[in-house]
Amino acid sequence: MEEISAKSQMAKIRNFEKGFIATHLVNLGAKLGIFEALNENKDGLTLPVLAAKLGIHEPYLKIWCQTAYHFEILDSDEKGRFMLQPYLDEILGDKNHFRNYVANIAMDVELIGEGFRGSAGAFRTGTPYPIYSSPEFSEMVYESTKNIALAFLFMIFPKNQHLKQLLEKGIRFLDIGCGNCSLIIQLAQAFGNSTFTGIGPDAHGIKSAKSTISQMELDGRVSVEYLGGEKLPYKDEFEMVSMVVTLHEIPPAVREKAVKNAYRVLKPDGHLLVLDFPYPSKLEDFRNPVYNYGILDQFYEICADSVHLTIEEQNDVLTAAGFKDIQRMPIGRGMFDFITAKK
Repeated sequence: MEEISAKSQMAKIRNFEKGFIATHLVNLGAKLGIFEALNENKDGLTLPVLAAKLGIHEPYLKIWCQTAYHFEILDSDEKGRFMLQPYLDEILGDKNHFRNYVANIAMDVELIGEGFRGSAGAFRTGTPYPIYSSPEFSEMVYESTKNIALAFLFMIFPKNQHLKQLLEKGIRFLDIGCGNCSLIIQLAQAFGNSTFTGIGPDAHGIKSAKSTISQMELDGRVSVEYLGGEKLPYKDEFEMVSMVVTLHEIPPAVREKAVKNAYRVLKPDGHLLVLDFPYPSKLEDFRNPVYNYGILDQFYEICADSVHLTIEEQNDVLTAAGFKDIQRMPIGRGMFDFITAKK
């Protein structure tokens, strides 16, 4: 391990600064359509052609492309054509690819970054910062999480065949904290014998979900309600209940009640599915890369009154609600934990 010195510490902080600038450069490139244009032209485009194609001031575009080359986002050839580096076409250029990350970058820069500007007051008072409840924030969150359903279809169900077989046979499925219902809409398309209900406290997401459900003519099998998990009215009605990146979002004051309600609405032997970030319980684990996503997510969401639970705390709240046979499986190399429990 390199000895810590003033020079090495300065280099570390400078790298943070470079990352900040690179993130803004990526967000700007996405907003200007540069990545999509280069994705459509794999052999690359010259500055005049790219500027004309996108209606961008060429001298400014030159600086952007040169800086992106510096950050090793772009490559160039002897004809002066710029192109995306290998694999960045799917990560930055193709918005429909499951690896595409531009929505996450946009949320980081335009909303989370804006939230940080006013977060000092929230840190002093403990009063949640309102930007994280705006329609713009909701829309960006849903865009950045729209491919989570793919984790179920291609990573979770193949290793949990019993859950998949239940859905294929036909069950009632409830998603608590459904957002804009992208998960249950995709599950409804994949499992035609099952019916799906989504509930959530975000009016913007519910409105969007109702529109999408109607457009896709899924009204008969997918329904949504503007409702928090702590107010669930059902009892013994569902074979499966999910909380997908939701458990840590439920305000601490009502979290236990929401989890107990999830238990109540399940039929006997019903299944609870929880997908959430792992979060460390020991200080030394805050440098363990397995927890990277949870640590960073908690940092900016604390101002929205979201409190992540450690593994021990997750198990405690599920056990207190009555759940048994709690099992977990890492997803995406530590990005998420997939937790199952039974009534």
